[in-house]
Amino acid sequence: MKRSFCIAITLVVLFAAQACNDTRKAKNYNDRTLVDDTGIALIKDGLESGNTEVMLSQLAEKQSQNTKVKEFAKMMINDHTALGEELKKLATDKHVSLTDTLNQEHKLLIDSLATKTGADFDHSYMQAMVIDHEKAVKTFRAASKNTDASVNKLATKTLPQLEGHLEEANKICAMLK
Repeated sequence: MKRSFCIAITLVVLFAAQACNDTRKAKNYNDRTLVDDTGIALIKDGLESGNTEVMLSQLAEKQSQNTKVKEFAKMMINDHTALGEELKKLATDKHVSLTDTLNQEHKLLIDSLATKTGADFDHSYMQAMVIDHEKAVKTFRAASKNTDASVNKLATKTLPQLEGHLEEANKICAMLK
């Protein structure tokens, strides 16, 4: 009886300790990470899509014949390079591991656009910018509600810029039709 009571008390203590666990930690990540899943999504997805947009925009500067597309590409390179630096700093501060490789979807997109020219390139590039910015706005909007002050601040500061990029990309897409 005494042994059963000790086991029961031990189980209660273990369950209580588990219940007090910090639920803001990212699931399936590492013990050192100081942000939750939304923060990790902001950092990793923001950096991945930003790097892809910079690479695509470098292609656009070379391959586009349209002044508006080239101006948009230059803006993407400048804005997303700066944002990338901020995201890398946040990743370091929050102990989030980064990779230098792009995911398969982004690699295929870059390879696909590299083979296009003229109006076909312009249209495909601008469509890619619309799609990528729609995803980025969604990610940054979610992160702007984050309880981590650094994640919230970066997301809140960047969101209007991304929404502006999306609006401009939609305008140029409509103009290219």
